[in-house]
Amino acid sequence: MDLTAMEFRELITMRENIRHKVDLLEVCWSCQKVSECRQWLVNGSVPVWLCDECVEEVAYRMTDETGIPLSLTASGK
Repeated sequence: MDLTAMEFRELITMRENIRHKVDLLEVCWSCQKVSECRQWLVNGSVPVWLCDECVEEVAYRMTDETGIPLSLTASGK
């Protein structure tokens, strides 16, 4: 199969996009589903991986349980 230069560049771009998405997959600390998660620091020290759907719920639940305001800070992964 002969590819044009443009098709070859598109395949390389597609491969890099797939690699990036796969690197984002983690098991969410809260819902335990494999999804695109970001690393968050709880009160600046404990790293957890949460999907977008769980971030607010976890902050509310942990603040409610401990009585201490919880700070979630996005961390670089």
